Amino acid sequence: MPLIIKKIKNKEYYYFSLSFRILNKTKNFRKYIGPNKPTISELNIIENNYIEEILQKYLPNKSETKYLTKKQLIQIILFNEVYFKKYNALSSTKRNKYDIDKTVLFTLTTLTTEEVDVDLKDVLGAVNKKEKDLNLREQICKNMLSALDYIKTKEKLNLDYIKNIHKTTMADFETKTPGLFRDKQVYIYLKHTKNILNSEIKYRPPTYGLIIDKLKKIVDWYNNTEINPLEKAVIIHFEVYKIHPFLDGNKRVCRLLFNKALLDNGFPLVNISDKRNQYFDALVNSVEKDDPTYLMEFAYKQYLKEILDFLKSVSH
Repeated sequence: MPLIIKKIKNKEYYYFSLSFRILNKTKNFRKYIGPNKPTISELNIIENNYIEEILQKYLPNKSETKYLTKKQLIQIILFNEVYFKKYNALSSTKRNKYDIDKTVLFTLTTLTTEEVDVDLKDVLGAVNKKEKDLNLREQICKNMLSALDYIKTKEKLNLDYIKNIHKTTMADFETKTPGLFRDKQVYIYLKHTKNILNSEIKYRPPTYGLIIDKLKKIVDWYNNTEINPLEKAVIIHFEVYKIHPFLDGNKRVCRLLFNKALLDNGFPLVNISDKRNQYFDALVNSVEKDDPTYLMEFAYKQYLKEILDFLKSVSH
């Protein structure tokens, strides 16, 4: 119950309580109301005000929500807090190993999600070999590793930054026009099983002449919004994907922008395409219906899952 009553010398005092479950522990928030029992309408006002108070404590000026509930946002914040508490408590050796493993897994997943022909051996080769010794598959992995390093620099987002992400991911592959916006119409297809032709989804990206104006609008929003980090990450992914500014590599760029928004705001890297089919379903549903809710729900669940997986791994 959100309302707690304490009796002191036969007098009742009321407190409002909020509880959030994180793995096998509960985080409690409690606020003193007074000696008078609030009505239901007063209790709702108290709850809303207290939630805003908690959010401002953790995310001052970045707590606006549109698709998440305020309680979901508090849950995300608390998961993030526990994550970094456990992460920072690791020894430097274990922390370094975890960082490398996470980077390797992200690189492998985000490439194989696009059916790029690389495997774990290629990613490890890109990590351990010198640049001049890389083969083609390792070079593709090296590009993604370099792009990951780039989004950690916390530079301000602008059109050149988006171009540079693409230029880095597609480096050395001139047919992919690295760092250049497309100059022709593109289409988005659903990939099916063999013997069935690909079919265009119920959305077509804008003509190439509109790319710059549309990107400028989303970049301006990104740099000025007070929306919370997870929604910011999902919306930048969603909007840039709809624009589809490049001939190839758009989803890779979008996933990097998604994580830039998280990293810039003190959240960990999230391997959003780890669940490939669910990720694609959520993305396509959002794009076809012009509603980021589907992608938001998926990202929210994936974020919590990754934090829980980490907490379980370090609690053993």
